[in-house]
Formats: sequence, structure tokens, C-alpha cells
Amino acid sequence: MKNTVFVILAVFLASLLIPFTEGAPEKRSLDITSLTITFDKTDAIFTVNYDLGKLPKLYILLLGSKSLESKIKSVFPDFDYEITKLDENKAVLNVKNISRLEKDFYLHDSRKFGTNINLILINTPDSSLTREYYNLNSTPNIFYRN
Repeated sequence: MKNTVFVILAVFLASLLIPFTEGAPEKRSLDITSLTITFDKTDAIFTVNYDLGKLPKLYILLLGSKSLESKIKSVFPDFDYEITKLDENKAVLNVKNISRLEKDFYLHDSRKFGTNINLILINTPDSSLTREYYNLNSTPNIFYRN
């Protein structure tokens, strides 16, 4: 009896979670609520906050966040990064060589995202102010001193 209940429960959960797996024909996009970019010399830290919805969050909690990596890659296809944190609410990326040094200034040229991002917050080392940008599909051109 216990085995039958377990099999029915497993089939039910699998049928709920199949649309959110890697091989599903219709993948849900990552709904990014905000992106915070903190520049540091030629590199940056991206803090990506997102809302997955209730069922995908349950999937991530039960089976791990590995399936989110491909969604992150689709949002940041032209960036050289390492994921340092990835959970059901947030990802933290260490982005390498996003800016270049020229005559005592670091210059960041715009780079395209794989989707529009509603809110982007930019922090630079030479200012205590956070710049806000809305509804962008690429990073803004920025220059700063370290």
C-alpha cells in the first residue's frame, strides 16, 4: 500500500514539474525583477533578483538550482561570468573584463542582454549614488574611476 501511494505521489509531482525541466518544449523565461551591477575596476558583480512563481520555486527547492543556469546564460549570453550564488530568488555573478582602463578612467561599453530588464541599478566605486535605469535590453555606457 505504501509503495502504491508513493508511486502515485511521484507521478503526480512529476506531471506538475515537467513543464519546468530543461527538455520541456515550452520554457518559461526568467522574470527578472531587478539587476544590480556593482563595478570594480575591469570587473563587476551582478546581483540578479527574479521571481520564478510558486511551482518552479518548489521544483528548485526539491531538486536544486542547476536547471536555472541555462536561463541565466540566456539572459547574459555575451558576458564572461562565474556564478557564485544561485537559489530560488537570486543569482550572484562575478563578471570578468566588462570594462577597460583608459587614462585613469574605466570605460564600460554597452552589452546586450538576452531579454529586457525592467530595473537596473548601477553602483560605481567613485560615487555613493546608485543610478537607476528602466526597461533596458543592454547595459548602459558607463565611465568611472576606481
